[in-house]
Amino acid sequence: MGSDLRFVMPLLRLLNQSPQLRMNYQLLCSQLSLPVQDLQDTASAVNEIEPVLAQEGEDLVLLHQLDLLDPEKIFSEVTMRGRFALKDVSVSTNLELMNERENLVSGDALVAEIQTQGRSRRGTKWLTSIGTNIMLSMAFRFPSLQHLLGFSLAVGVATVTALEMLGVHGVKLKWPNDVVVGDKKLAGILIESVPVGNDGVFAIVGVGLNVHPSYLINEHIDRPYICVDELGAKLTRNDICISLINEFKYAANNFKREGLEPFLEQWKRHDALLGNFVEMEISSHRRVSGKILGVNNLGELILESNSGRIAIRAGHILSIRGC
Repeated sequence: MGSDLRFVMPLLRLLNQSPQLRMNYQLLCSQLSLPVQDLQDTASAVNEIEPVLAQEGEDLVLLHQLDLLDPEKIFSEVTMRGRFALKDVSVSTNLELMNERENLVSGDALVAEIQTQGRSRRGTKWLTSIGTNIMLSMAFRFPSLQHLLGFSLAVGVATVTALEMLGVHGVKLKWPNDVVVGDKKLAGILIESVPVGNDGVFAIVGVGLNVHPSYLINEHIDRPYICVDELGAKLTRNDICISLINEFKYAANNFKREGLEPFLEQWKRHDALLGNFVEMEISSHRRVSGKILGVNNLGELILESNSGRIAIRAGHILSIRGC
C-alpha cells in the first residue's frame, strides 16, 4: 500500500455525503484542491484498499454508503478521563500511542479509518478496509509490568460487555486474546507495554473488530471470521466505538483497584475453551496437550495434562477438540 493516502478519506467523505453518492470530477478537484491526475491516483489508492469507487462519464461514484466514524459524536459520548482522536490514516494506532508515551494521559483513545501496518499478538498483519471495522488503541497507566498480569483477559471481558450492552450476544472469549463466535473470529486484542519516566508503564490496548462485511477480508483471509452484522444487531461503528472506549475505561479502573478477580466469573461464562481438549505450543521446543480447566487470577490458562496441572502464561493453541 505505497500510494499517497492523504486525500483518501477527504474524497470518501465528500462522496459519502453527496446526493446519489456521486460527484463530478472537476467539482471534486476544486473542493479537494487536486489536479485531475492526483484525484485519479487517489481513487486508485482507494480501490487498492477496497473496490468502492467507479467512474461513470464525468462523475466519480461511490458504490455504496460507507459507515464512517464521526469524531464529534464519539467525543460527546465517551466518559471518564482521557482524550479522543480520530486519524484518517495510521501506520499502527498502537505504535502511534507508544511513540507518544511522554504526552499520554491514562484513558487516551486513538482510532484510525485506515491502518497500514497493524499487527496481531503473533505478528500477523491486521488487514485494513474502509468503513467496515474498528481499529482502536487506548493507553492506561500502571505502576509496573507486574500490575499488568491478567489485564488482557479483563479487556476481553470488557469487549464482550460492550457488545452485549448493544444487543450483540453469543460472543465467546478464546484465551488469550481472541473474541469469537463458534470457530469464527470477531475481534483480536493486542496489549503492549511501554515504560514512561521512572514511575510506571503504559499498557497500550489495541483492538481490531469486524463490524460490516469486507471484500478485502473475504479475499485475503484464509481463516474463518465473522462480523457484527451477521449477529443480527445492525449497529454503526460509532455506536460500537463509544461502547468499547467506555467499557475499557471502566475495566481498567476496576482492574487497577481489584485485579482480575472481578472479571473471572464473566470470563468463565464466555470461555470458549473451558472443558475442551487442546494441543498447545508453549515454547519453540515444547508442546503440551490436555483439558482446559479455566484461568486463574493471574490470567494464566489452567491445563490438566497427563503429568498434572499446568499454569500457562503464554502460548499458542494448535488444535481444539470438544469433550
